[in-house]
Amino acid sequence: MTRRWSRSPIIVLATIVLLGVAASAPARGAGGPYRNGLVAFVRCCGPAGIYVIRPDGSGERRIYRALADDAPLTPSWSPDGLRLAFVLGASRPGVWVMRANGTSRRRVTLGSGDALFPSWSPGGRWIAYADRSSLRSPLHDIYVVRATGSRPRRLTTARADELHPAWSPNGRTIVFERGRDLWRMGASGRDQRLLARNASSPSWSPAGTHIAFVRGGDPWVMASDGTTQKRAVHTAKAQIAVAWSPDGRWLVTAPLARGELSLVRVDGSTTSALTDAPGYANSWPAWQRLPASSTTG
Repeated sequence: MTRRWSRSPIIVLATIVLLGVAASAPARGAGGPYRNGLVAFVRCCGPAGIYVIRPDGSGERRIYRALADDAPLTPSWSPDGLRLAFVLGASRPGVWVMRANGTSRRRVTLGSGDALFPSWSPGGRWIAYADRSSLRSPLHDIYVVRATGSRPRRLTTARADELHPAWSPNGRTIVFERGRDLWRMGASGRDQRLLARNASSPSWSPAGTHIAFVRGGDPWVMASDGTTQKRAVHTAKAQIAVAWSPDGRWLVTAPLARGELSLVRVDGSTTSALTDAPGYANSWPAWQRLPASSTTG
């Protein structure tokens, strides 16, 4: 597999960590002794399923084989990096959890029929997700459920489609899509307010000081209160999703149409392809968080 790097990203990341260099304001707020683990993502229209890959583009493997090409999957890593939450779609509705190697799959909740975009609370006890209130409703709301299984609790009731909840690192706030905008609310569902217009796919920086999102097909970064919105880089292809690296230095983005996942420095100074699978759709990335002393699996 041919990589498109001027030098190894692992070497670059290690050098940055050792020297304590801060390349941008968001990176300075990264915090936490975390290393970048595997990137989980969805591949479809052929060998469909959930895949994992190392940040240097090596070690790609499928850990879950989808029953159909149109399975949403939308994986999310648990805070300890040992499990993945995901969804299967109409074939097996609800929110599911499995080990990082794809084994020991179990359903956490059946949901209401169209669960999407699970997101773990930072303590690992809860999972937020989007679901329709009933099979008769075309709109999604935001719910939470215990990671061990419980009756779901509905947090939103707006007359708009609500998707992609993202739990803040301190556990107090959930950012989510409402229509074409990003909103934020307390973990209980209270104090809902508009955060950013024409924005989607929120992802928190490790310290919770910034949020990455997609606007107009490009990855953007803003402060957690919605101020200082800045485009990280203009991409040749429109992107649909973005995920922040655990060390706070990188974003991984996914294209709207078929194409590769890309690694982008938070300051936009470097952009490189992560996957190398021409002709397939690679989407919905999630980055595994590892302790500083751990090694990538």
